[in-house]
Amino acid sequence: MHGVDYPDWTDYIDTIIRYHHPHATKLLELACGTGTMALFMEKRDDYEITATDISPEMIRIAGRKGETEKSKVEWLVRDMRRIELSETFDIIYMVFDSLNYLHNEKDIHAVLESARQHLKPDGSFIFDFTTPNYSPVIAPLLNEERNVNEHYSYRRFSNYDHLKQMHINHFLVEKKDRDTGKITDRFEEIHQQRIWSFDEIMTLIAQSNLVVDAAYEDFDLSAADENSERITMVLKHG
Repeated sequence: MHGVDYPDWTDYIDTIIRYHHPHATKLLELACGTGTMALFMEKRDDYEITATDISPEMIRIAGRKGETEKSKVEWLVRDMRRIELSETFDIIYMVFDSLNYLHNEKDIHAVLESARQHLKPDGSFIFDFTTPNYSPVIAPLLNEERNVNEHYSYRRFSNYDHLKQMHINHFLVEKKDRDTGKITDRFEEIHQQRIWSFDEIMTLIAQSNLVVDAAYEDFDLSAADENSERITMVLKHG
């Protein structure tokens, strides 16, 4: 995530929130990772934010970052498919194509229903996803080698499978001793994202109890269509 422009992402999501729900104060983030977006959102406006992720380790790091910044964000371990909170929110948002990590229609339906259950009557569910127009273009550009810091480096191999609509990022990570430069540990991590088309997502939404309030292209407020590479959806109660 080192190349992510968090201020731009924050401005974009905040603009959508203020356009569709100008009086929103209570926010829930799904798939928050290590919490950077939530912390930026908290600084952007007077929001009360609950941030969730399925990974306890991610939430532990997010909480540590929050303490450093004296943040009031509440950090919780939750599966986006089963949020299971006893409260509702003005806005639920999920960014950085987290939806693409759901590989089947059952899981998409589960997220939509779980979000619906936690939205206030006039609330909005905002999420983005990348389409088959994007992965073939970006995949070759993501192949890289990078030194993260004095201890860690990685190699990433990125590939898009057109037939399966799967974008796979394979990371090989090495840890080096700072003094000797010798490799002391190696491990790998494979990220698999199902690349849903605009029509597929629209069909799944039509089968849910939510309706489309808007579908935006990339980081603009222009209408998305089947040619869009990244789409941000805004859903509301049906």
